[in-house]
Amino acid sequence: MILFCILLLPAKANEIDRFIFRDKQQNNQLCSDEVFLRRTCLTLTGRLPQAEKSRLFLSSDNTTKRADLIDELLDSDECTQYLVMRWGDILRIKSEFPSNLWPNAVQAYNRWLYEKIKDNTPYNKFVSELLLSKGSNFRSPAVNFYRAFLKRSPENIYENISLLFLGDRICNDNGHFCFSQIRYKNTKEWKEEIVYVDLEVMPIAPKIEMFNQQEIVLNPGEDWRSAYVAWLTGKQNKRFAGVMANRLWFWLTGQGIVSEPDDWGKHNPPSNPELMNYLTDRFIESGYDMKALMRLILNSGAYQSAASPQGVYVPQRLPAEVIVDVLADLTGTSDSYWSRVPEPFTFYPEGTRSVDLGDATVSSPALELFGRASRDVSLESQRSNKLMPRQMLYLMNSSELERRIQKSNILNEICSGQTNTENVCRAITLMTLSRYPSAEEINLFKAHTEKNGLSLRDLASDILWTHINSAEFLFNH
Repeated sequence: MILFCILLLPAKANEIDRFIFRDKQQNNQLCSDEVFLRRTCLTLTGRLPQAEKSRLFLSSDNTTKRADLIDELLDSDECTQYLVMRWGDILRIKSEFPSNLWPNAVQAYNRWLYEKIKDNTPYNKFVSELLLSKGSNFRSPAVNFYRAFLKRSPENIYENISLLFLGDRICNDNGHFCFSQIRYKNTKEWKEEIVYVDLEVMPIAPKIEMFNQQEIVLNPGEDWRSAYVAWLTGKQNKRFAGVMANRLWFWLTGQGIVSEPDDWGKHNPPSNPELMNYLTDRFIESGYDMKALMRLILNSGAYQSAASPQGVYVPQRLPAEVIVDVLADLTGTSDSYWSRVPEPFTFYPEGTRSVDLGDATVSSPALELFGRASRDVSLESQRSNKLMPRQMLYLMNSSELERRIQKSNILNEICSGQTNTENVCRAITLMTLSRYPSAEEINLFKAHTEKNGLSLRDLASDILWTHINSAEFLFNH
């Protein structure tokens, strides 16, 4: 059972809410503290809050505790790692086909992403460094962006850039000429490759007109990518900021204002143009500060609304990596991962989280079952978060998952020295669903124990199995 509390928007409402809840008679139904805690931890870190953290948050009467939690999570290492995974999906970070980056380059690329996200590098600077990169794919990790193409033509590279940063699925200009100087050469080090710019290439035209009627000048002897990047990331190009603002809204709420997030154009207008313009302007004014925009969205009544027809938040099934990692956290037994290419190592260290793998080539049956992103294309839709019958059958009938629950040291510790059914029920429900059980749930588990003559340890397994197989567990709501 999910508990909701009904709160009114504060007098000084987050400006986002004024674009959504325009009717003064319309009150926003905010989610409960239990739901907010679980939702925000999963959204920003891909992890459930630890039981002690949940106890402290739920018992606190601090009026700023939601804002404080948002700040804490945004600054956490877990949030950085989770955003690295998000970016890795659309940048197609994969050691084998079709990106063929190879493990050493994947490791370097992920480390570069981690540092940029941790430092909260402004988005325009982040993109500039990515698109202007050159050198060794091992020593200049961002250059792997240009290596992750099966077809390395200027047209294909440009189409991917337009898709990622402008939401264009069909390019109607000649911007690909800006990338016609890119060249590749191998070194004597295995799988190392140098990406460089051939400045002797002559332009076929002096200027290129872009979709917003601005022109890019192609001067002989210059890296034409610089002129393109200056145009792309300039404040006058609001589409650049808007696409990222919309992508962040999608990552945080489950649905883009422009949906799909990477399909912009007159054929697919934003559902709320005023809100889209507001977020775009705020993003530019902040200096392209991604965390600042995320903080603004997370503190809004829109994000914190109850998952209902009147709310904004869209319930979404947990991503594959999150399901796998959460099951590992709850049972105390993690999946094992290994690479088919023995470089830099074959087997990943025990306890490695799937969120931290950083390579779509390294996988497991469970990750494939729950629809992990293939990283073959740069589309958000490549990740499948639909709940399928075969996934439900796995959770209900998997002998492997049953063994993990039965042997769980975490459940052993919860039951150690316990004689009270209610305490066991409260501990497992808080650990799994980030809330306390209702009186009805406690009574049902007590009746189940008495009817079947269960020990507390057997009951603990049944409670965990029941919660894992609930929609409340499988969905971020």
